Amino acid sequence: MALTTKPYLSLRARLFLWLLIALSLLLVPLGVLTVREAQRAAQAGLERAALSGLGVLVAENAGVRELFSLVQRFGGGVGYVVWLPGRRGAPGLLEPRISWTDRGEYRLPEGLIEALAEGQSYRHLIGDTLWLALPTEAGGIGLGVRVSEVAALPSRLFQLYTGLGVGLLVLAWSVGAWGLSRSLRPTLEMSEELSRRNPDFLEPLSEPRLAELRPAVASLNRLMDELSRAFARLKAQEKSAKRFAYGASHELRNPLAALKGYLEVLARRPGERRAIEGALREAQRMEGLLEGLLTLARLEGRGRVEGTPQDLAAFLRAYVPERLSEVIGEAQVQAEPTLLTLAVENLLKNAHRHGGGRVRARLEPDGPGFWLWIEDQGPGFAPEILPRAFEPFIKFGDGTGLGLAIVAAVARVHGGRVEAQNLAEGGARVGIWLIGAGLGAHSPAEGLSSAKR
Repeated sequence: MALTTKPYLSLRARLFLWLLIALSLLLVPLGVLTVREAQRAAQAGLERAALSGLGVLVAENAGVRELFSLVQRFGGGVGYVVWLPGRRGAPGLLEPRISWTDRGEYRLPEGLIEALAEGQSYRHLIGDTLWLALPTEAGGIGLGVRVSEVAALPSRLFQLYTGLGVGLLVLAWSVGAWGLSRSLRPTLEMSEELSRRNPDFLEPLSEPRLAELRPAVASLNRLMDELSRAFARLKAQEKSAKRFAYGASHELRNPLAALKGYLEVLARRPGERRAIEGALREAQRMEGLLEGLLTLARLEGRGRVEGTPQDLAAFLRAYVPERLSEVIGEAQVQAEPTLLTLAVENLLKNAHRHGGGRVRARLEPDGPGFWLWIEDQGPGFAPEILPRAFEPFIKFGDGTGLGLAIVAAVARVHGGRVEAQNLAEGGARVGIWLIGAGLGAHSPAEGLSSAKR
């Protein structure tokens, strides 16, 4: 089952998003309140000016009384006088005329009659006209003022505020983004420092300028210190194991060589030949085991080798016909000659010891490199042995159990890999993959070794 990961916003994106939300929550209500307050203030000022002018109109215009008498003459009720700019005479003079009554087609605004009947003033905005009314001795006098400028004020203020608000929002966003970027720079610097480090470099990180990062850096430094100590202990143990392997191999080689010589001399005596030959075989096996251990210890201590271009087909044909029946394919690989010989020798020993029949070499291209397969016609690997064929001391016969482990070590120092397979037609094949000549370093994606049936 494939693992799926949810897309997560970066810390910078999250901070920018919260900054945008905070600015929006601040500026939008502020803009709405500003528009409403401006409209209210403008309307209140206009009302005050209009109301103050009503008294002047009542006192100085005799036509008002005539209009009220007309209202009473033609049905009575409440009359409403609208003062409009004069169309005759001097510009700016006001001419009164009846605009509405409380009956008929031209009805007064709702609530006006009730307000005047109760002796109260009336203020109401209908459309783009502000209607005002004051109770008088004659009944009531009103003034209708065109307030298209006031009515259009919200939209004008909205447009103005939108422009200013967007500008302020962009400015605040830019300043906030700049500040956040500077605040987050220590985080990016720490990330870049970690990405540039070699995995083996576990020195403590420098103390960050950002106070919030200091606890995390301190914890990380403690972890790296513990890892550094653990790696140091592992290296010391590895060196100790290598010294032991070298020392044990060298110390045992001389007694074994002497024992082997004595046994060879004793083997010439007819009466003791059979027992001595058995002891001689065991001495030879122990000698092979020590040689294998010493070789593995040397290979484990080596780093990556570059090698030189090798004609693998020509190299293998030197073993025909004594140890190989045929060589199939061509390959140019990058390898160190001595280590290549060591790997081929161990592959051939394994095939002849456990396979039997014809043994052949097959060269196959695979990606940037080539496989060298040694195929035999034997019984193949047991199912429980096949996955562990390249582990040290995994024996499937009378061998030492180190031959294929040495082949895997040779592959490792060349940046290659190994594999063992049981063939469908019978027999088995064991291979080593090496990078092609002139292709440089390679890191195999499939790991060091694998096995297939």
